[in-house]
Amino acid sequence: MKKIILLALFSVSTIALSQEIYTLKTSDGSTLLTAKEPTEEKYGKFTVEKKTYYPEWSPLDWNYVCSKDKFDGKKSCSLNKSHSDVMVSIFDGQHSVYVGRDHYPRSQSAIKVDSNAPIYGYEGSSNTPKKVIEQMKKGKIAYTRYREWPYDYNRDGEVDLTGFAEKYNEMLEKYKEL
Repeated sequence: MKKIILLALFSVSTIALSQEIYTLKTSDGSTLLTAKEPTEEKYGKFTVEKKTYYPEWSPLDWNYVCSKDKFDGKKSCSLNKSHSDVMVSIFDGQHSVYVGRDHYPRSQSAIKVDSNAPIYGYEGSSNTPKKVIEQMKKGKIAYTRYREWPYDYNRDGEVDLTGFAEKYNEMLEKYKEL
């Protein structure tokens, strides 16, 4: 069983390598996208119009996405780890920490980083997001608790904080660039 799990983790990590995507065009306007570096013999009639680099991404790591609204110019970024119960966001300059999903109405939620005191919120939203973020940047593990609809019982989780501080700072830089 251990061999199968290790093989699965190895497979996931090798799939998620960084890559470059090339946009190639012909003189008649036809477009081709490829992840392979274009060679003269194979793509001679095409010209490289754009080369886009997609950074390393892994479902096991912290990942962020940022956008700027085309109508009102408001900026937003969200940082989370796949299959975890924690998301850190910045929306129009306001930080937030969100725990869980599909919350039971009017229920309390909490996050506890390492041996720090739990920090409570309401239906997943932390009352003191900057305090949580500072603890997460220095911490190793975040423990979460919330009540999921339609069940009215505690749903507990754990999130490894390895790499959080670096990705959070990277997300802040990207937010400033928007």
